[in-house]
Amino acid sequence: MFKAGGADSDPEVLQVRHASAFACHAEVLLTDEVLSLEGVQHLHLSGIVLGISPAARAAALTLLDAALNAGLSVSFDPNLRLNLWPDRDEMRGVINTVAGRASVVMPGLAEGQLLTGRNKPDDIAQFYLRRGAHEVVIKLGAQGARGWTGDGQTAESRSFAVTPIDTVGAGDGFAAGYLAAFLAGASLQARVDQGAAVGAVVTTRRGDLAAMPTRAEVDELLAQPTVPT
Repeated sequence: MFKAGGADSDPEVLQVRHASAFACHAEVLLTDEVLSLEGVQHLHLSGIVLGISPAARAAALTLLDAALNAGLSVSFDPNLRLNLWPDRDEMRGVINTVAGRASVVMPGLAEGQLLTGRNKPDDIAQFYLRRGAHEVVIKLGAQGARGWTGDGQTAESRSFAVTPIDTVGAGDGFAAGYLAAFLAGASLQARVDQGAAVGAVVTTRRGDLAAMPTRAEVDELLAQPTVPT
């Protein structure tokens, strides 16, 4: 993966996936042991795998079916990479169908606008809730995130004072923080706050996986006074 760009803008990320082993033969990973999902509590899917290739998409959908049949909760980040989708209508159809089957859908605002044709966060959230999602969380960049549930709960995350230098990985960090709280049974407010805190820490470091914070670092940020908006 190649990254370029400065601290004052989102970096350019180039991902080379064409004709990779996974793109061509993803199905070989779906062994009986994997599909049994023994000991698995939750499945997290990214829209990237749905766009890589027909083989990768089929494998992801098979795993999704297995997870739902086993009663697992499922989260889905559209994580759009437009160069993986030469047909935008197909992209919308595939992504939105999977989103409607998920327990939690986690688009960014621009992704949600492109996928649904709606402009306002609340309208985007209702689009997915009406299609079967149990919960929708929309990432709003520096403004944090907002969450909605099918039973009418809403929450807006806290703001955290950080100095960002690299936004790569912030969305993945948000998902990690949110889902850790989700699986721990935390409230919707606690989930969006923890997701926003992890995403905020990630922006203060370069890279993605290496930028992920420790539990102690997240707790320290959450313990700070709320930043006025």
